[in-house]
Amino acid sequence: MKPGLEFENSGMKLLCLAFYTLGKRNVGLFQRESDGMYITARNTSMEADGSYSWAWGHYFKEWEEAERDYRNRLEEMCQYTD
Repeated sequence: MKPGLEFENSGMKLLCLAFYTLGKRNVGLFQRESDGMYITARNTSMEADGSYSWAWGHYFKEWEEAERDYRNRLEEMCQYTD
């Protein structure tokens, strides 16, 4: 997934702001269109119907909190190997 991609997850329209893949894992930072809320998510994948899903997500109102969480999740993910 590349930054700038607009996609849908469970009826939410989202914009990818940052995304990093390592082996079979990934972490993304997204913004929800309806209210501007930021979401960090792990293991985002495309479904057969073209929509997306993820293993879990954290939701933030403030950019600084979301960016910090994204960087922490990225650092955490990079500590493990497939």
